[in-house]
Amino acid sequence: MRAAAVRCSTMPPTMRSTSIRSLTFVIVALLGLAQAATPPRILFVRGGSGTGGFINGGGDGNLSDLFDFNFGTGNSGYGELGTLLAADGYTVHQIVEGSGGGGVPIPLLGLDLAQYDVIVFASNNAAYDALGADRIAQYVCAGGGVLFISDANWGSSWSDAPNSDQTFMRAFDLRMNQDGGTYSLSRANGDFVVGGIDRGTHPVLAGPDAIVGTADDVNTFDGEGVSPATVTHFFAGVEPIVLAGAKGLVHRNDSLGNGSFSPATIDDAALVVAEYGAGRVASHFDRNTFFNLNGAGTSLHVFDNAQLARNLFAWLAGDPGPVYGKGCPGSGGFTPSLTLIGCAKSGANVALAFFGGCGGSPVFFGVGPLPASIAIGGSCTLLTAPLLPSLVGPFTLPGAGPGAGTLTLPAVIPQPVTPVTVYAQAFVVDAASPTGFASSNAVVVAVQP
Repeated sequence: MRAAAVRCSTMPPTMRSTSIRSLTFVIVALLGLAQAATPPRILFVRGGSGTGGFINGGGDGNLSDLFDFNFGTGNSGYGELGTLLAADGYTVHQIVEGSGGGGVPIPLLGLDLAQYDVIVFASNNAAYDALGADRIAQYVCAGGGVLFISDANWGSSWSDAPNSDQTFMRAFDLRMNQDGGTYSLSRANGDFVVGGIDRGTHPVLAGPDAIVGTADDVNTFDGEGVSPATVTHFFAGVEPIVLAGAKGLVHRNDSLGNGSFSPATIDDAALVVAEYGAGRVASHFDRNTFFNLNGAGTSLHVFDNAQLARNLFAWLAGDPGPVYGKGCPGSGGFTPSLTLIGCAKSGANVALAFFGGCGGSPVFFGVGPLPASIAIGGSCTLLTAPLLPSLVGPFTLPGAGPGAGTLTLPAVIPQPVTPVTVYAQAFVVDAASPTGFASSNAVVVAVQP
């Protein structure tokens, strides 16, 4: 028996609309609801056989294989990390670089990177080119997450692993350093306060609930033979956030082989994160933090290292795009959601992806130059202001019934373009709401040249 279609909209006469000619919006039904049930997928990139462990005399055991469950004293396996992630609902995969010469890059241009939610550049030590770097930048722009970790024993010299990472990290305003130094970072000691700002409330350190004082907090983590990253400030619009600063002397990656040492500055990070386009990037200062039980120097079982791993991957695999605020519900109690897909750069393809509205109802988009938080009735809040003179729309949502309306609004960023930041929010006509509409969260669209 077929259920009758549920109607949940009438068009309030006060809602004005217009079309914006400079944006060629095309409505496309989202398949995201089916994809939402797919477990997040993580890809670990491992160094090629015979390419690592020069400090310890070589050996593939130094390359922290995702399926290495060695629990002997001084091990460097990542088997427990993989198990931890699997228990949290992730599917973990590993790809191994070639073993010829100084390592052979994985074929980034030939891989379907979009199938992965997070890519971990772990014991990679091969030399990648500009095309590979651009491939990773576009992957992050489109909503992917990337984690960088480095270590001397992930190569055949001090500079192998950081050089391999550096090819990719440059686009995110970061530079990887070489291995050296052993220390822990602690909330109690003020190590999460950087430049006078307490970064301990970030979800990587305060947990997905972003509330300090709950069970998912990271209060202390450590490393042994650490490789901090440095914020370079080369690119406007890319703003990495140092969550915990490096200590002591930093082993700079400024030569082939053994680099120089200099004191840590405010730009040197034991843990640093960044949002880039619709995706996220993090760099962590040591591989040892995530070793199996009895690992060399430290392991997942020391301090809050395991919780740090869980929080890192939860943040990296989180909803794409910089979003803020909360929407208000409509029919069936469904609250619409809005995200940005793609990297808002000159000439790029982007889209506003909307889901959770009432199918068959009109949806409008409000765009403004500033974020806001203005009560507009019921539990609804206007999150961008002042709005353009008219709302963008209406667009009729495909689907039928509460929560079933989904669509994307693709657009092409003009080329060239002047840097500008705008804020967008969606409103769905819905008679079940006291205000006559349901609203979404807001998204930040930072357009870069």
